[in-house]
Amino acid sequence: MSTKNVEILLAAYNGEKFIREQIDSILNQTDTHWHLTVSDDGSTDGTPAILEAYAARFPEKISLYHSNIRFGNARDHFFHLMRQCEAPHILFSDQDDVWRPDKVERMMRALLEAEAEVGADTPVLVFTDLTPVDEKLRPIAPSLMRMQQQYADTIDYRALLMQNIVTGCATGINRALALLADRCADTSQVIMHDWWLGVVAARFGKVVYLDESTILYRQHGGNCVGAKNAGSVRESLYRLLHIHQLRTSIAAKKRQAGFYLRVYGECFKPEELSFLNAFILEKSGPAFYWRHRRLIHGFSRLAGMMLLG
Repeated sequence: MSTKNVEILLAAYNGEKFIREQIDSILNQTDTHWHLTVSDDGSTDGTPAILEAYAARFPEKISLYHSNIRFGNARDHFFHLMRQCEAPHILFSDQDDVWRPDKVERMMRALLEAEAEVGADTPVLVFTDLTPVDEKLRPIAPSLMRMQQQYADTIDYRALLMQNIVTGCATGINRALALLADRCADTSQVIMHDWWLGVVAARFGKVVYLDESTILYRQHGGNCVGAKNAGSVRESLYRLLHIHQLRTSIAAKKRQAGFYLRVYGECFKPEELSFLNAFILEKSGPAFYWRHRRLIHGFSRLAGMMLLG
């Protein structure tokens, strides 16, 4: 991969419908000091041909990476790409969004300012808000963070373990964070790459949130994760009718936290070990969540954790 100052990693799979718009939005960035590496995960549509055409047209800016591995999910795909990248700064890109023209410029300014403050050897993560839009890029809501009732006033790794607020396509990291996060040897224990990067950076480095949208976050029914209107009656009813999914989600969070404890356990203080050991229990109990309620966004989430976790 390129060793330019900023490497943009794009994981593609059957993205022919939208990927041209995404790549064009990257090519139109005000900050041009970047290189784009695109990896296709065995697409069966026209995606490979589209990518080959872009790489041939912009050989200095775009490279195709062939892993000869079938990942089957974005998490493992991005972890692999991150491990191949030697650039000092990394941005992640989905295949179906549209970046605002100054996204790279704003994120790199924040990354470099943070590194100037804490040092380039300290893990740094920067993430921004997004604008949810429909398939035709018509706004659904002005802010993904507010739509999902997520807050970044205090970014605490314990809060992130219980609820992720870091969206991968709106995230930039430095090499120090990539190296530390690479201690994750078994990615199957992790829910998503952005979640892992967030909890690692929040505990061992610095996380910066920019309360501004840098992406048109397209919702089209095929999103890997997608936006959810946490305050809507529809979403509340869905959760009530699918309690088993909430139980499964809480169990996955506990499993990820247990893995996090195994990977970095020697670094934690006694009070941190106390929290982690209590959280990873199959049932932490209502008293645990009530005691740590400031770490959980919203009463409905707190009630769900107290009831099921």
